[in-house]
Amino acid sequence: MTQSHAEPTLIELIRYNNWANAQVLAACQKLTAEQLATTTPGAYGAIHETLGHIIFAEADYVGRMTGDRPRPSFKREDGPTIADLAAFAEEVAAALLDAAQRIPPTQMVHEEEDGQTIEYLARHLFIQTINHGVEHRTNITTILSGLGLSAPEVDGWGYLFAHPDRFALKESP
Repeated sequence: MTQSHAEPTLIELIRYNNWANAQVLAACQKLTAEQLATTTPGAYGAIHETLGHIIFAEADYVGRMTGDRPRPSFKREDGPTIADLAAFAEEVAAALLDAAQRIPPTQMVHEEEDGQTIEYLARHLFIQTINHGVEHRTNITTILSGLGLSAPEVDGWGYLFAHPDRFALKESP
């Protein structure tokens, strides 16, 4: 990809977010039930709970912007497997990318809450999506490291090196 054909930064950030979620979900599919139930002080909760929280929140953000929230094929209260969450995450990722490509960041979002109308720009939901994902993926990678397990490298450098063709990355021999 050349500089002249680069996508807007917002689109790339959503692609990064979706990729990072997929990396963490893939790593967590290898964990035992005991490991998935692990938490650490300061984290949102157990690994399994945090993964669900990330994906369901992103589905909610899409719904707030588009009025059409992705729905899983399972009931959240039934305790979906990591494979279930990963499949739903793919749907949410596609819907989130589509929203970022179609919805101008300056579009107003209108919500009704407790009898009040709340209005804000869609860009705030995009910011929340990125920040929320980074925060909770960090919770999970911290727990994995605390268990002595390898945590996926889901920072910006990890994304760059995972996609050298997208960024015209050239390494010297």
